[in-house]
Amino acid sequence: MEIRLVLIRHGMTAANAERRYIGRRTDPPLSEQGRRELSARRDKGAYPRVDGVFAGTLLRCTETARLLYPMLVPVAMPALNEMDFGTFEGKNYDQLKDDPSYRRWVDSAGLVPPPGGEGSREFSARLKGALHSIAEDVRRSQLRSAAVITHGGCILQLMDGMEREEGVSRRDTFYQHQVPCGGGYSLLFDTETLRLRAPEIL
Repeated sequence: MEIRLVLIRHGMTAANAERRYIGRRTDPPLSEQGRRELSARRDKGAYPRVDGVFAGTLLRCTETARLLYPMLVPVAMPALNEMDFGTFEGKNYDQLKDDPSYRRWVDSAGLVPPPGGEGSREFSARLKGALHSIAEDVRRSQLRSAAVITHGGCILQLMDGMEREEGVSRRDTFYQHQVPCGGGYSLLFDTETLRLRAPEIL
C-alpha cells in the first residue's frame, strides 16, 4: 500500500533564528516570527490536505501541528524528536567552528557522533522504527495521506536513507536535503517496505 506522506519541519524558534543546535534536550516554543511564517504559508496553500498527522512530542512540533492542521489530532511520537546533539546542544557555528570534534562530525555528514550525543546508526534506527509505527497506524486507520511534523535533522536522515537505497553516497547528498523551518517534502511512502520515493519540495 502506497500513500502520500508529507514531511514538515517545525516552525521557527528563537534558537533557530540564532542558528543554534537544538535537539532532544531543548524544548523551546515557536517564536512569534515562526507562527507568522507558518500561518502565511498555510494560508497560501503550501501544505497539502491530509487524513492524519504524526508529530514529535517537543513543543515546536506539537505547536506546528496545531497551527497547520487544527482539525486533526496528531499522534504523538517521541521517536520523531530531533537527535541528541550532546555537547553541541545550544551552541552555534561561531562557538563550535574551532572544535575538532565538531569538524569531524560535520565532515563525516553526521556519521561520527557528537561528544555525548546520538550516533547516526542509533538515530537512523529510531526513525526507521517511527516509519514502521506510522505504517501500522496508516494501514489500521486506512489513511490515504498523512503529515509528519518533525525536525530538520530527522528529515535529513530520512531523505539520506532514501538516497542510499538508490545507491547514492551519503557524503555527496546529505546536506542537500536541508529544509528551512516550515519547509519539507511531499513523498510517496510504501507502508509494506517503508521506502520513500518521488520527493517534491513543499
